Amino acid sequence: MNKEYNILYVDDEVDNLTAFTALLRRYYHITTAQSGEEALELLTQKEFALVISDQRMPKMTGVELFEEIKNLYPDTIRIILTGYSEMSAIIDAINKGQVYHYITKPWVIEELKVILDNALETYGLKVDNKALNTEKDQLLLQTAKMEKDQIMAQFEILKSQINPHFLFNSMNILSSLIPKSPKLAVKFTSQFSKVFRKLLENNEEVVIPLDQELDFIKSFLFLQKMRFDKSLEIEVRIEKKKLNRALPPFGLQLLIENAIKHNIISEEQPLKITISNEGDYLQVQNNLQLRLVHEESTRIGLKNLKARYQLLTDLPVVIEKTDTHYTAKIPLIED
Repeated sequence: MNKEYNILYVDDEVDNLTAFTALLRRYYHITTAQSGEEALELLTQKEFALVISDQRMPKMTGVELFEEIKNLYPDTIRIILTGYSEMSAIIDAINKGQVYHYITKPWVIEELKVILDNALETYGLKVDNKALNTEKDQLLLQTAKMEKDQIMAQFEILKSQINPHFLFNSMNILSSLIPKSPKLAVKFTSQFSKVFRKLLENNEEVVIPLDQELDFIKSFLFLQKMRFDKSLEIEVRIEKKKLNRALPPFGLQLLIENAIKHNIISEEQPLKITISNEGDYLQVQNNLQLRLVHEESTRIGLKNLKARYQLLTDLPVVIEKTDTHYTAKIPLIED
């Protein structure tokens, strides 16, 4: 017995409805309708796994009914019932109504039951497959959310390392200025507070537009020029169309910091830093004149930047070193 699903039988002849129900109600949940219009109304009230319809009915034929059902309830199995040997009607039912099967009158109960059981099994497989696809989609969404949450957690950890890194280097600059030039140290402190305010404002962002980073860099370089004056030369050559590209906050600042930290900067050996764009990359290049004694390093900066980029893009951070120049290239992300 198969009473898990509902069957709708549509026929304009009452005797056929009565006979069909009497023969099969012990096996199935059967609802009947005397017209296509009545059938469509019943379909809005209850879910039917299978609709069986007579072909020749007034107002709406079985094929016309199935065309409506196909559009409104595509998963419902459709079987056409005809007492006529009209191949055109059968072809229409297959092409327009996309019927599962057709049955000719008078039907044989044993054969009819086999057809109905197979149809309901097909519907059950559709339902199971749909449920599996829904479950799969939900699992994919959950996985994507978990991955996003994990990535954002990693990113927050990495971002939390930026401010200490910047503070460490800035305090080193300030400590070197205090004994040499107290007035300059006071001025540096004032400018540093403005820069640090920008750091706090942007630290919540995953990426920021390049033009915002360049605005920040102007303030940051002002601090560096206070320390090094003409011994530090900065040239910026960025195409205007690239200014709306994005990068992790303070990525450019970190590269400039590294160049200043690791190279000799003096009137005799000025450090020249060029900031430009090449394709999808932002390039920071400096003449290479490494210090014999290196400043103490937290070893966080470049490693941190590479890790942040790994969470944002497949493009790598590129480092190139020759006898005369050091070049760092970081991807510019489509914002």
